[in-house]
Amino acid sequence: MRSGTFGGRTKTSRAMFVAACLVGIAGFTAEQAFAHVVYRQPLNEVGTQTTYVISNSGWLAGVNPVTKADSHQSRFLWFQLDQPSHVNFTISAIDGFRYIPHGTTTEVTALGDLNPGWAIFEGLAPHLSHDGSTFPGQTPFAPWSPFVGPRYSTVSDPSSQKVGEYRSNADFTIASDYNPDGSRRDVATEGTLYNTLRFIAGDATHTGHEISGSLLLDPGTYTLTVGGANHQNLADVMTNMIASEGCKIAGEACEAFRVARLTGRGFTINFHASPVPVPAAVYLFGAGIVGLAGLARRKKLEV
Repeated sequence: MRSGTFGGRTKTSRAMFVAACLVGIAGFTAEQAFAHVVYRQPLNEVGTQTTYVISNSGWLAGVNPVTKADSHQSRFLWFQLDQPSHVNFTISAIDGFRYIPHGTTTEVTALGDLNPGWAIFEGLAPHLSHDGSTFPGQTPFAPWSPFVGPRYSTVSDPSSQKVGEYRSNADFTIASDYNPDGSRRDVATEGTLYNTLRFIAGDATHTGHEISGSLLLDPGTYTLTVGGANHQNLADVMTNMIASEGCKIAGEACEAFRVARLTGRGFTINFHASPVPVPAAVYLFGAGIVGLAGLARRKKLEV
C-alpha cells in the first residue's frame, strides 16, 4: 500500500527490516559526523526538524545512474510506522541556520538558496555509512571520482572505495566501517556492515525553494533523504572536481569545487503521519460474517 512520485513500489514493507541499526540512533546530534550517515531523532516523534545539507545538487546527481551521487551531500532522516499511514511533509529552504562544518571548529551560516529534492526508501543505512566504505562486489570508482584521475588510473581492486554510491531514484547499497555503537570495525577481519535501501518514491522541483510530499505507506522503517536539485551547482561540482582531481591539484578549479560542493544550505522539514482508519465497510462486512455464522449455527442446532 504505497503511492508517490517516481513509481512507488507495491510490495508489503518488511517491518523492522533493519531494527538492529536503530541502536543508539536517538542520541545522535544534528551535526555529528556529517561526513557520514548519521540519523537524527525519528520524524514520527519529532515532526519539525531544522538542519542543513552541503551543496545544492546532491539529489540531482543521484538521478543519473552513471554519476550517481555523493551521500555526503544528502541529509538522511528516518521514521517508523506501526500501521498503514498517510505521510505528509514539506521541506523549505531557510536563511540563517548556523552550523560547524565537519572537521572544523568555526561556526558558519548556511545559505538559504536550497532547491530541495526528496527521496524515500525502505530500510536504514548502517550508522556512519558513506560512499567511501567498502563491501564485497563493489565496483571500484564512479567516473567522476577524484580517484579516476591520471594518478589513480591503475586502480582496479573490486573491493576498493567507490565515491558515488547513493541514488535518489533507485535502490542503492551503502556500507559502514563502524559498528552500530560507533566503534571502529576491523574491516580486515570483520568486513563492513552494509544494507540495501529500497526506493519507494522521490521528487524535486529543480528551481523552487520548497517542496512537499504525500504518500500512503505500509508499516515499516523508512529513510527520507533531502538534497539539492540545482543544475548549475551540479555542473560546477562535477567540472571543477574532475579538473582539480578532487582538489589534489591546487588552484582555481579546486577553490571553485570547494565553494560548490562544501557550502551548506539550511532547511526545515515539517512531517506528519496519520494512521489510516479501517473503513466502516470492513466493520460492517465483519459483522455480517459473524451474523451469518450465528445463523448457520442456529439452523444446525435446530436440525
